[in-house]
Amino acid sequence: MKMTEPRVVTATLITRPARRLVIRRGIAAGDYFAYCEEIGCGIWDTLAALPGRLDSVAFVRLPPALAEAGRSLAGCAAEVPLDWDGALPDGCSLIALPAHEMLWFQGAPYEEESWYGHAHAEMAAAIAHYCPERYGIRFAYDEAPEFHYGTTARTGCRQLVPVARLGEGMAAVL
Repeated sequence: MKMTEPRVVTATLITRPARRLVIRRGIAAGDYFAYCEEIGCGIWDTLAALPGRLDSVAFVRLPPALAEAGRSLAGCAAEVPLDWDGALPDGCSLIALPAHEMLWFQGAPYEEESWYGHAHAEMAAAIAHYCPERYGIRFAYDEAPEFHYGTTARTGCRQLVPVARLGEGMAAVL
């Protein structure tokens, strides 16, 4: 797909409330495709059917503090309220997550579904070149999960990245 117009990836600071994560962890996988080879892609439909789900199902990367022995830090997950009492799907576990600030990166829609890989490359470049310190925050991949939502031509690429406030005395804006 030839791009003739400038493309935009926006970043919006949001706060996710305290919640729980229903997750099916990978075994050794670190990326989406390896995860699907290990676990299969049917888990997306299973988690999408959860009653009370707070957002779309996502591929997640967990911080080391949420590691589980014998499992990778990658998984497929859905956020649910703290008081969620639904049936846990086979192979899934629950993780309690505290409230956390996140940057919501939103890529522009695109015309052809086959442009999927380009949308992810565009998103990765936008995040790599983003300077959160200008806004008094830093990326905090070690503090909360990173969420990668389904990418489609209609919705574009969507990613949620954990952030934390910079310490006192730091310049909030350059």
